[in-house]
Amino acid sequence: MAGLPADAASEAGERPASAPLDERVLAAGTTLRFVLLLLLLAAAGASMVPGTVWHLLASSETADKEAACWLAAGIDPGVSMNASYVQYTRNASALEECTAQYSQDFTGVSLGVGAVAIATAVAVYWLLPVWRTRRSKIFPLDAMDVHGGLRPLLDELVGIAGLTRPPRFVVDPAAHTAGAVAFGRWRRPTVCLDVGLVVTSDTHRDRFRAVVLHELAHLRNRDIGVTYFTIALGRVFLVLVLLPWAAAGLDILFFTGTPDDRGQFAPFNTHDRVLGGLIVVAVYLTRAGILRNREIYADLMATRWGASREPWEVPAPHRSGVWPRLFTRFVELWHTHPSWALRQRSLTDPKALFALEALPLFLTGLAADILVWHLERLPYSVLPAKAVLVAGLVVGIGGVALWRAVLYALLTGRPTPSGWPVGLWLGSGIVMGELTGPRAAGNHWLPAHPEALLVLVAALVLVMTWTAQNAEWWLRSWHGRSLRPAMLVGLAAPSLALASVLYWWWFLGEVLTDGWPFTTAGLLGSYGMPGLPPAHIGPLLEVVAVVSVLPGTDASAKSLWWAGVLLWMLPLLALATRPPTRRPKWLTGALPETVAPLAPNPSGPGRLLAAGLAGGLVCWAGLAVALAHMHTPDPAAVRMTGPFQLVHLMWPVLVICGAMALTAAVVAAVTDSAWLLAGMVTAGITALLGAGGTYLLMRTDGCLGPLNTMTNMCRWWPNVVAWPLVRIELAYALALGTWVAGLAAFAGRGAGLLVRRPGRTAQHPTARSTAERPLHQVWQRGARVAAVAVVAAGVATSVLTVQAVGPAARSSRPPELMLDQSTSAPSASMVRLQGKAWAAVGGLDHINALSAAERAYTTAFEAVVNSTSDAEFTTAMGKLDSTCGGLARATKRADAYFTVPDPTGQQMWSRVLTRYQQFATACRNLTSQPSSATAQAATAAHQDAVDSADAMIYWLAETGAIRRKPT
Repeated sequence: MAGLPADAASEAGERPASAPLDERVLAAGTTLRFVLLLLLLAAAGASMVPGTVWHLLASSETADKEAACWLAAGIDPGVSMNASYVQYTRNASALEECTAQYSQDFTGVSLGVGAVAIATAVAVYWLLPVWRTRRSKIFPLDAMDVHGGLRPLLDELVGIAGLTRPPRFVVDPAAHTAGAVAFGRWRRPTVCLDVGLVVTSDTHRDRFRAVVLHELAHLRNRDIGVTYFTIALGRVFLVLVLLPWAAAGLDILFFTGTPDDRGQFAPFNTHDRVLGGLIVVAVYLTRAGILRNREIYADLMATRWGASREPWEVPAPHRSGVWPRLFTRFVELWHTHPSWALRQRSLTDPKALFALEALPLFLTGLAADILVWHLERLPYSVLPAKAVLVAGLVVGIGGVALWRAVLYALLTGRPTPSGWPVGLWLGSGIVMGELTGPRAAGNHWLPAHPEALLVLVAALVLVMTWTAQNAEWWLRSWHGRSLRPAMLVGLAAPSLALASVLYWWWFLGEVLTDGWPFTTAGLLGSYGMPGLPPAHIGPLLEVVAVVSVLPGTDASAKSLWWAGVLLWMLPLLALATRPPTRRPKWLTGALPETVAPLAPNPSGPGRLLAAGLAGGLVCWAGLAVALAHMHTPDPAAVRMTGPFQLVHLMWPVLVICGAMALTAAVVAAVTDSAWLLAGMVTAGITALLGAGGTYLLMRTDGCLGPLNTMTNMCRWWPNVVAWPLVRIELAYALALGTWVAGLAAFAGRGAGLLVRRPGRTAQHPTARSTAERPLHQVWQRGARVAAVAVVAAGVATSVLTVQAVGPAARSSRPPELMLDQSTSAPSASMVRLQGKAWAAVGGLDHINALSAAERAYTTAFEAVVNSTSDAEFTTAMGKLDSTCGGLARATKRADAYFTVPDPTGQQMWSRVLTRYQQFATACRNLTSQPSSATAQAATAAHQDAVDSADAMIYWLAETGAIRRKPT
């Protein structure tokens, strides 16, 4: 890593003061960004290599047959994904059998190529220092330092840096500048000194010390190993993976197959290749940004060790005009070193290391979305783990940046960041990945409803706003020596919460990018509930239809629905923690000049508990009103219908979510500091009280009210019937209600800002005095004890529910049953393609198999008719019985094949199957009870089957599915 400028001469000067704020007070977050890059390259390679190998080695004829299986299943690449999904579910087993028949497996070759790529990356990482050494023709320092004057100085600097293993010092004789660079591997780093630096080491000793200390700071920060490994992996990925994959993609886009075939899948293939190109841009820009930050870290560490500041004082070029400045900023994005002006400013104020930059956040969201696309090959069973991984990386990178920015603002007296811009930039990166890639659009240039992607943006905005406010609360109340435990816990909660949203999105929510495909009838059918909706609850079913596809649908523990509880329990613990009365140890290390702790949190647990109690009372009133509405008219006439049962299950969820939203909105509207946390804490308390009220009201109603005839409802402890209902209601209320309350808090905050009087300004939290709102010490202790009790109750409830939730509580509703089953008619050309595919991959074979079985029957029947003795008759009847079994088996196999995509063809195919089934039945009747009547019935069924098969053959010929009519 290159260090200081080569043209800044310095004289011996005073030792400068380093930055007052220790930039190491919190983790930098660059390691997480490196991890994201490494995972992205690894996942992309694991996804691209099999595709490239398959394209090079696969038989085109067999590949066409495999692609024809999808067309034969009735899937139209040009229609919406939801319609294709409906068709897929109708023929899922037949499609799996068909594709397995024509699939070409090159797993062994792909694993071999992957192993070669990994071995090459390790070799490149190992040989990069050797190659760099030989290219520059460098030689050891001792060969030039013949008098031994530099070795003691270098040993002194290594001791100052605290390195247990000294690096290897070499000299580059071709570099006449006065700089240096550190490179190499983890265990064997090298510091290469320019010959110009070595020859001026006596006259410019301060500069020599500063340059060497800067490079030793890179070694102390362990920058070299991860940087060079990323470089090695990136180069190998580019040469051995990306370029062959791109060449295969160009062949697919412009040369392979017919123009119609290429045009049919052009959107999907184009999106896939664009996403591959974005990997290169995202990886390079992210790596460059990380290295720029690490240069500033090395500068600060070098000055902290006593390096003179003078070598950094390089005159910055002045560029006038907007466009030159914009061009300069754009060019700097691609540099691995920051500008000298920024490095000079950072020596006294490391603001750049605590700043929230839009581009790194945008690239993080983009890289995470590309990573999700290349993890599609993972089995469905690991979906929760994938959600946790992606959410942990996104929230970890954005959250660390937010914690650092909040800390910097608190320690320097600046306004704390709101957090929502971080979520907006992260979400924008994800949306960019969805729009440019094939996940949301499928085989279209754009998704039908891209506005559905705003769900992910809203979730990230909420999570990042929560993270910023939670960081401020914990920073004000943390007593420990290090802030890292508080930050790790503070990032784990939003990571799990976002993972629950991602799980829901991949499980069900992403179908919304194709439009709203759900119907009330489909919803009721998916629940298996018969009956028509009563008039007084009919409108509620429309609301239930919407709620049923929101988070909370899956009540199993793996869906992480319980993670939303952490968003209001963790801040409540921060409030319950007694604020420090003296300077905490972490603050002493971060800002030694401070003598007092940070101001305590302006909000108190007592006020929030009171607001939550008020929200709970409102919730109870709403529950009572809703229950009374359910009793009009007399539920004895309608309670057993499916719609009534469904609404009776869901109305407590709607009331609790509404009460949580109202409470959060009101509290956020009247709160100045940490309004989102305050709103969500009060909403969580409301949810607990509402869940308890629901249980009491429903049990009371089951024993005393109109529902007392349903004996299962009259239980004060949930029984095997009532407990699953309680679990589902709790999952919906906590999973959905938490996010609804968070969004309502945003709405309440906006309304509160609008209705405030002009000129009224919110008092900054740091300016408030705890004496302005006196609170008795006993009441303070009581409020803290109550806050801890509420948190314990919430944890116990969540743990009990998660442990009790088993396979029986999981949603047993097949998602496809909720979808609108109506599909638009395909084009005439698509009908021909689907018909050809249906006939080519098995349809014609099944018809021929039926015809062969029919001919075998004819031969066996003629043998029976022509038999002249009892022995011949017995033998012929045995053969006839076997042909009957062959007819039944051929018909069963044909019935398991695809339905015909064209409705007319499907009617004819159904007639063929029905008549051959009747034919097989008549054949067995003939063999079991031979008589003239059974023989005539078999003959008639035989002729009907032959006629139906002939009609099917002629229809396929007329529609162009087969080439010519048979003679």
